[in-house]
Amino acid sequence: MPDPQAPTADVAVPVRRVAAIVVSWRQVDQLAACLEALEAQRHPQFEVVVVENASGDGSLEVLRAAASRDRRHPLTIVANPSNRGFSGGVHDGLAAARPADAVWLVNVDAIPAPDHLERLVAVLASDPACAAVQGQLVRSQVGPDGTEVLDSTGVEATRARLFRDRDEGRPVASSAREAGEVFGVTGACALYRSTALEQVRWRDGSILTGELFAYFEDVDLAWRLQRFGWTCRYEPRALATHERGGAGPRRSAFVEELNAANRLLVLATHDRWRTLGRSSPLVVVTTVLKWAELALSVPSAWLPALRRTIRGWRAARARRDELDQRAPVAATDVVARWFGPFRWRPWVATWWRRIRGRAPGVAGGGRPR
Repeated sequence: MPDPQAPTADVAVPVRRVAAIVVSWRQVDQLAACLEALEAQRHPQFEVVVVENASGDGSLEVLRAAASRDRRHPLTIVANPSNRGFSGGVHDGLAAARPADAVWLVNVDAIPAPDHLERLVAVLASDPACAAVQGQLVRSQVGPDGTEVLDSTGVEATRARLFRDRDEGRPVASSAREAGEVFGVTGACALYRSTALEQVRWRDGSILTGELFAYFEDVDLAWRLQRFGWTCRYEPRALATHERGGAGPRRSAFVEELNAANRLLVLATHDRWRTLGRSSPLVVVTTVLKWAELALSVPSAWLPALRRTIRGWRAARARRDELDQRAPVAATDVVARWFGPFRWRPWVATWWRRIRGRAPGVAGGGRPR
């Protein structure tokens, strides 16, 4: 039965007011540049809400100094007494923001071009069925040969239930991606339609799943949007640079714990045996290999990741039941459309490099510091 609130292509929904939500945690060295990039945005009806997750590194002082100056776009600061993660921080930012037609999630290590937001807004305004849109994200650091490399042109899914940023690591010069639909958008720098977020909100009131804390929350949200009949899009003319804070010197055992556990919790939320089908052995093997990698390269994260997975499993299954009751699009339909072939050889080669401490594009060989 179709959902009465599902998007329809013949109903135009204006997109005027935008609230940017920035969650900051121990990134004082990048905060000023991010604020300057947001202040330079050309879209007129736009406010910035920065959630400071108790960094204790001088970030709050930088924010207060920025808020004291005259600004084209209002700046609101939410000073949390503890680190509530990305998911919790976004919810705190939404609570503090004024009502808006769209929500722009921007990581502190993302620097969007001045016309970035207005290009994303134009996509939402032109396509009422579109829930989310992202631009072309380029790594802030050049590749080994000195050329610019892509960070993300959208989130893609494979039958192995491995998710990656499309075109990650490819030279910018060789990329010719056109605008179009994608499975999902990266939470690093993406614009979401507020009505879509409201429709896919969990019954407990959350939009981003709180148990995920950080990482994989954008995959979870993309999967939900697909189940409710919304689309996500890529707009190559909206340019931004992104460092990718979960890699290199900012990578830690806690990040590894979250990545390992959250992938399984997202699968428990959205998958079932009928959607896995013939992909089940593939999912099992890749999962075993990923957890073996964790045990060998970051042994201190293995047991905490297992505990986090066990703690969150029951709630994930309850969310799965909720989706099956509410979502108008069958889970099997989403998988059939978006979950593409998995290429074993390059993945295993990269997996082996990580085991040996030579992960490409990750400072320190991908080992936490």
